[in-house]
Amino acid sequence: MSTSSDVLNGLTVDQATAAALPGAVLVLAGAGTGKTKTLIAGVAHRIAARGIPASRILVVTFTNKAAAEMLLRIRATLGDSAAPSWVGTFHGLAARQLRVEPEVAGLRPGFDIVDADDSRRIIKRVMKGMNLNAAADDVSMGRDPLKLICNRISGFKDVLVIPNEAASHVEARIAEANNAGLPVDPHHLRMAARVYVEYQRVLRDANAADFGDLLLWPVRAMQANRDYLDRWAGRFDAVLADEYQDVNQAQYSWLRLLAASHGELFTVGDDDQSIYSWRGADIRYIRRFAHDFPNATQVRLEENFRSTGHILSAANAVIAQDRGRLGKTLYTRKPSGDPIEVVRFRNAEAEAIGIVAEIQRRHAEGSSWQDMAILYRSNAMSRGFEESLMRGRIPYVLVGDVGFYQRAEIKDALALLRLSATPNSTQGDEAFRRVINVPARGFGPKTMDTVEQEAAWRQVSLLQALEAADLAPKARSAGLVFADAVRGVGRDRAATVADQISLLLDATGYRAMLRESRAETTEDKLENIQELIGLAGDFHTARDLLDHAALSTSGLQDESADRVRLMTMHKGKGLEFSHVFLPAWEAGTFPPDYGDISEERRLGYVAITRGMRRVTITHCEFRRGHTVPSSFIDDLPVENRVSGWLRGRPDPFDKGSRPPRLSQGSISTLAGLR
Repeated sequence: MSTSSDVLNGLTVDQATAAALPGAVLVLAGAGTGKTKTLIAGVAHRIAARGIPASRILVVTFTNKAAAEMLLRIRATLGDSAAPSWVGTFHGLAARQLRVEPEVAGLRPGFDIVDADDSRRIIKRVMKGMNLNAAADDVSMGRDPLKLICNRISGFKDVLVIPNEAASHVEARIAEANNAGLPVDPHHLRMAARVYVEYQRVLRDANAADFGDLLLWPVRAMQANRDYLDRWAGRFDAVLADEYQDVNQAQYSWLRLLAASHGELFTVGDDDQSIYSWRGADIRYIRRFAHDFPNATQVRLEENFRSTGHILSAANAVIAQDRGRLGKTLYTRKPSGDPIEVVRFRNAEAEAIGIVAEIQRRHAEGSSWQDMAILYRSNAMSRGFEESLMRGRIPYVLVGDVGFYQRAEIKDALALLRLSATPNSTQGDEAFRRVINVPARGFGPKTMDTVEQEAAWRQVSLLQALEAADLAPKARSAGLVFADAVRGVGRDRAATVADQISLLLDATGYRAMLRESRAETTEDKLENIQELIGLAGDFHTARDLLDHAALSTSGLQDESADRVRLMTMHKGKGLEFSHVFLPAWEAGTFPPDYGDISEERRLGYVAITRGMRRVTITHCEFRRGHTVPSSFIDDLPVENRVSGWLRGRPDPFDKGSRPPRLSQGSISTLAGLR
């Protein structure tokens, strides 16, 4: 086992100071400043120097991968036998707590934990039993009522609302929104509250808990029962939490309650990297840490070990405009390196071709494919880069995402196109099966059996069988409208492939279904559809596009291989690459017209700080119309950027010293970029 002096070896003064602090501590750790290293040292110091038994230390993070890596590093520092056993994710550790006393959730020993898919199926069954899938509700709720109700129930649990409080909770929300003149959807909220009560009854009858229950019930029990709180808060002498900027109300309450008796809460986080509000993360908890814990100590880690000076100065300038931040300025002992490249292209196609050509050039100069990454704001943007990388025979991998042509809405649109091109051939039968009930037209399993039997007896395509089969009036009527729409577009020889797809999406009600949906992914799906329509303009026939799509999806992707990485900015958090390309920094795209501008700015900061050596930001003059550069580009100091590609140009700012601090004079105008 390491000695008390060993565990702080190799740390900077700030890291070592933070790791050794007692009581409530917030380590405000900037990007690339050794956050995890400091947290590990904090655990080790409490055991080796302060003598806290490992069994009385709890360490929590957000993902299984991060928890496994953390435990591995703690064991490497302290030895296997000296490492804490309570190291894991919020849900994993809360599940352990709930299994000790399951009765606080109305459960029995040996209860099951249902995953998101199981939970969704149960809620679907509950809604059906409550007759909430009727057509009127379906119309009023949009096309994805199930997902909406699932999200609402999950949201109730995140803010610690139990079933018998749900109705009063939603009425208070509705009243508050109305008084403030804010938009609110009382129908959905009230329906979710009703479903929540019945859903929870079904779970308890089955002796099961979902993910939200794992934190909800232990927290509520600790809040309501002093003996229960004392038992659990008394089990630990120190609680340490990673990624504190991402906690929601349930997670925050759980941590605070477990640290209630001893006040030893060591947190590491960065409000500048809080980019997951859409998942329930609440930035207010990290920003009000000093208020919640009046005797807390706050330490800033500002020395970055990842990036060059120019990259950090640019990132500092972008995030400095977020007026609500706690504040810190990253610096490095590395040379200034290359300034940020800001490259303008005429359109998205030229942008993709230009970035891929630069990737090829850098690879020829010695950079590996896996050292380079393209980070974009939304998944829909991957298509152009996938196309260019495939044409250039460059290996790539989509990190944490499916390929463009494998996305459900793209496969649906292509299925409509295939069916329209071959309505009387059994070759289009799989396409028919995929889209006949999207949106719903009454073609459930029983109706489809009838159509399948008719097709087999007549030896015709499923579309032809639909037109002749003896179906229920509602299904027959909806089916014939669908068939007429598909055939009508197929007969229009003057329509381009792009026109055909657009007409099919409108005539079959598919695009309207997406627009009416309240699902979180609706905007992305519509963007993907538009991307496909734009792409279709490059093909002469439907067959050409269908063949291209099929060939583009062949082969498995290995994220560990030497491949260029493609991912969203959100997926890039926590990663680093020697070369980072950030496309589409245009107003309306990044930042988008919707959402919180401060969070989008933090996302830009995260994206820039993924770069170790080179960062390239690009924008286009045209992308579905005329565009202007992102306002975030104007925040980049002129001394930290260059217009156009460097192409090996010597760096005039390479002084090998701490980069200059942001000054008012460093802010450029958009005109200067053009």
